Amino acid sequence: GFVPGLFGTSHGALQFMAYEDLKLRYNKYRNRVSDTKLNTAEYIMMAAVSKIFAVSATYPYQVVRARLQDQHNTYSGVFDVIHRTWR
Repeated sequence: GFVPGLFGTSHGALQFMAYEDLKLRYNKYRNRVSDTKLNTAEYIMMAAVSKIFAVSATYPYQVVRARLQDQHNTYSGVFDVIHRTWR
């Protein structure tokens, strides 16, 4: 549905937010100006960590959504999916 699809868009937003925050904090930790360009390894590290954060935050939603769309099982709602998955 439309509403569950909106939650899926949060993945990119969370990743972008984490990426920008990590860059700011890293530059502050290194006593640099906040908009200092990073080297390639630093960019890769910030991208990887922000992706891990976004996936960790949104993956449970993806599981619930996929199980609700499964035509072979019947669930009485979102809480039933979460309960049966947890079990």
